[in-house]
Amino acid sequence: MKKIFVFVLMSLAMSSLSIAQKHSDDASDYQSKSFTVQKGGLLTVDVEPGAVRIESSSKDEVFVEAEGIDERHPDRLVMSQSGNNVTVNYRDSRHNVDRLIFTIHVPSKYNVNIQTSGGSVKQNDVLSGDFHAETKGGSIKIEHIIGKVDVETGGGSIKIEKVEGDVSMQTGGGSIETGLITGILNAKTGGGSITLREIGGKVNASTGGGSVTVENAKEWIDISTGGGSVHVRGAKYGAKVKTGGGSVEMEDITGVVDISTGGGSIKCELTPGNTGKSTIRTGGGEIQLGLPENAKAIVEATINMGNGWGRHHKKCTIRSDFKADKYENKEDDDHIYAVYTLNGGGPTITLETSDSDIEILKMSAQ
Repeated sequence: MKKIFVFVLMSLAMSSLSIAQKHSDDASDYQSKSFTVQKGGLLTVDVEPGAVRIESSSKDEVFVEAEGIDERHPDRLVMSQSGNNVTVNYRDSRHNVDRLIFTIHVPSKYNVNIQTSGGSVKQNDVLSGDFHAETKGGSIKIEHIIGKVDVETGGGSIKIEKVEGDVSMQTGGGSIETGLITGILNAKTGGGSITLREIGGKVNASTGGGSVTVENAKEWIDISTGGGSVHVRGAKYGAKVKTGGGSVEMEDITGVVDISTGGGSIKCELTPGNTGKSTIRTGGGEIQLGLPENAKAIVEATINMGNGWGRHHKKCTIRSDFKADKYENKEDDDHIYAVYTLNGGGPTITLETSDSDIEILKMSAQ
């Protein structure tokens, strides 16, 4: 019995030692530091690698928490202050750094510049100040910035919920999604999809092949994709859209449009402006154009025939709710051509396709 009692005591002691050692190990890979600052300073983060989390605070303080630090080389983490600015640097040569996370609390009005070789970047709450972030491959997510935003990732996705200012974003291949952007937006991805909602300034967005969706654009938009579809719902100052072969659908568009696709169909509901020429072209898809019944415009529509397998292999037509001034469709012609002068005329709208139909419809007055 005495031997059993001694064995139990030894087991408990070893267990306690093991737990204490584990807690010690867990603590050894964690570092934190606080800096007293004033609003309007700059946080610079340069880590290789590591995920970075930015949290807004009501305090005049930058508080840095680092988890997953190499306990053998704690001095590789350097945190310093110069005036009102704070810098965080870290280098880690280990291959397994999934738990390497930098959570940094900054004043609600502060500028941020982040560089990481592989982790994700996330901003929470509301932050007033310019925000720059670059990661070689992680995702980027922004909740609410009041200021200029410039973000880039080598291949991860980018999601922005709200920015009161101009935005520039780029990813090597991930998707892009935004909520409200009050300023100018430049967005580029090597191949992912793009979804943009509530854009107050001009838009320039491109993808190597993904689809593009734009809603409620208050200024001119310029969209291009290597082959994906494009869907725009609401553009108050017109649009330029180009796709290598996808379909295009445009709803509630005002002003001038320049739409082209290598072969997809095009559907556009357009309220023409007082000036400016609009062009809608596809290499082979159908075109459907909707215009207000009181619109002032001249519509010129052309179907080029015999570009498919065999000459005139398909019987095509131009159909319109408006009365034609001219309609040419002769047996020996290689095209069908029609002209419509709406309500005394106005800006020219050119429609062109090959071996497919064109339809021009009246919409209710806007």
